[in-house]
Amino acid sequence: MSETALHHRPAELLQRLIRFDTSNPPGGERECIEWAMQLLESCGCDVQVVAQDPQRPNLIARLRGGGRAPGLLLQGHVDVVPAEGRWSRPPFSGDEADGYIWGRGALDMKGGVAMMLAAFLQAAEADTPPPG
Repeated sequence: MSETALHHRPAELLQRLIRFDTSNPPGGERECIEWAMQLLESCGCDVQVVAQDPQRPNLIARLRGGGRAPGLLLQGHVDVVPAEGRWSRPPFSGDEADGYIWGRGALDMKGGVAMMLAAFLQAAEADTPPPG
């Protein structure tokens, strides 16, 4: 299945995001943001990276719609607090067990970012552009 078809597998998107160690401090989100940027570019989104610190970039992605409704802004973050030694599973593995995806940031907020990426990919794949 192609990278752009990942929206059919949002759990895999989440696992990939978790596997990037984006602990802050020190704040090293660059590799994760570059992966998301390439994914969004591959489906035709306009992307822009803005960064005061090259290791901590911000990604702005736009999927143009039909202009018949207001636009929609989705906002999230991929940095996580450092993992302490009390994990029962490796914190950056993205392991799936017992019906859950385990890892640092699964709930705050890489799970939300995975859903945002899935929404962008699904909208880009649709024959009809979003209304906004």
